[in-house]
Amino acid sequence: MKHCDACTVDFTGDMARCPLCQNELHGEASPAAFPAQQIYLRPRRLAVEIITFVTGAILLLHGFFSYLFSWPIPIASASAAALIISVLFINSAILHAPRPLRLMFRYFYIMLAIALVWFVATMNHVVTMFVIPITCLVSLVFDVVLLIVLRAKAIDQYAKYLAFDIVAGLLPLTFIPLGWAPWDVLVMVSGLVSLLVLLGLLVFARRQLFSEFGKQFSA
Repeated sequence: MKHCDACTVDFTGDMARCPLCQNELHGEASPAAFPAQQIYLRPRRLAVEIITFVTGAILLLHGFFSYLFSWPIPIASASAAALIISVLFINSAILHAPRPLRLMFRYFYIMLAIALVWFVATMNHVVTMFVIPITCLVSLVFDVVLLIVLRAKAIDQYAKYLAFDIVAGLLPLTFIPLGWAPWDVLVMVSGLVSLLVLLGLLVFARRQLFSEFGKQFSA
């Protein structure tokens, strides 16, 4: 049988990775008691490929806007590095974590909380012009990828997270009248993408979305 060193569990079948923790299994294969694991890994790999492509597109746009608007090099470099680190973490969690999606949603919320504390402590407009809008945009891109890969199942299981991400993407718009976003392009983009995601949900999954929220409030 195959053995997982991390979980200390033995498995029958010719699986490459542990179904509990996704670590590599060792040992000789025995007659399978589970279906081929490739079926379960395929959606995760597709999600990683889509996220990687979208991230590359965002980095290209980031470089274009950095040149066009002469962003300070430290700010442009830090925001690009933060995006790359976040995506590497996300891709690793998708491939290896037992329940990666809830972990991803909560990761974005932690990042937003840290950014808000940073802003309150320093009143640095870099946070409100770049860090928070970029974090919101990454979370919205993650939502779109999730909807593409899981379709109806994404709304069934994560409707409340999707709604929170849309609200979070719209909140940076309040920075403009408050004077916290002198350069408001990313703030406006965050709001626009949030509205587009909301419009897509209302057009293509309205009944399912309302049904899920009905369950939440009736519970």
